[in-house]
Amino acid sequence: MSVSRRALALAAIASLVAAPALAQPSSKGGDSGGQDRQSRLTSAVSYIPMPTLSAGVIQRSISRGTLVVDMGLDVPDAALRQRAQANEPRLRDALRTSLSTYASTYYRDRTAPDPAQLARLMQASVDRTLGAPGARVLLTNVLYQRAG
Repeated sequence: MSVSRRALALAAIASLVAAPALAQPSSKGGDSGGQDRQSRLTSAVSYIPMPTLSAGVIQRSISRGTLVVDMGLDVPDAALRQRAQANEPRLRDALRTSLSTYASTYYRDRTAPDPAQLARLMQASVDRTLGAPGARVLLTNVLYQRAG
């Protein structure tokens, strides 16, 4: 075995041995502890991060772009927060539906998205899904990406 192949084999073995150690969260101060960006926004117990949502903007049967939203819910009431966590799949579906409705009905290509109107639509769907008000929709990012 040549020297370069031996060095390559040793590097591959070292990376396989080091990978599990690198994947473990560190307890040091500056590390995020392996948490995703959404869950690091706040340390409040009442905050429930939601995954990034996206919806296509289609006007006149042509895809114009994509709306992308980062968000979470603030649910101060412990009982309602437990219900929201138990119903996260239903909440995600309701939020995606609201975003799709906004993207296809209210949003116009080449304009800035209206976060207030989007938040109102999403808030109504969250209240409807949970069966009670008390969970507050918090938008962190609203982006529009134009197609090609």
